[in-house]
Amino acid sequence: MEEVRVKVPPGRIQIKEAKCPNGCSLMDEHKLMSGKPSIRVRVSSRGATGLIHFNPFYGLFEYESELELHDGDIIEAHCPHCNVSLTSEELCGMCNVPMFAMHLADGGEIRACPTVGCKNHSLTIVDLDAQFAEYYDEELRPKM
Repeated sequence: MEEVRVKVPPGRIQIKEAKCPNGCSLMDEHKLMSGKPSIRVRVSSRGATGLIHFNPFYGLFEYESELELHDGDIIEAHCPHCNVSLTSEELCGMCNVPMFAMHLADGGEIRACPTVGCKNHSLTIVDLDAQFAEYYDEELRPKM
């Protein structure tokens, strides 16, 4: 598959649907961040487990966690519904630890480093037109 890299300013793409590998929705309509449903994941770190909510706008590194997390902590991410691991085989190029992944519509994927404070992440889009239609309002949608 051909790879195309596109730089998008932080906060321009809203993730409207993220799922675990088993298909459970990770979106939380009851916990809003930036006025939109957040992405909810069950995490473990240093022997404790709790929920974390991520801002649904790609590139904004805001989160709210039930756990007290510190830079350098490594979290283990799981689906809050079926508890399947979100860990992927890809290693973070900065921290050398396995990243975690959330699946998007049309085969896309978000991968993020589980090290608190690391900003290494990626967004894979399979069907560019469909993804732009999903993520952008009509007037803001890039024209291809």
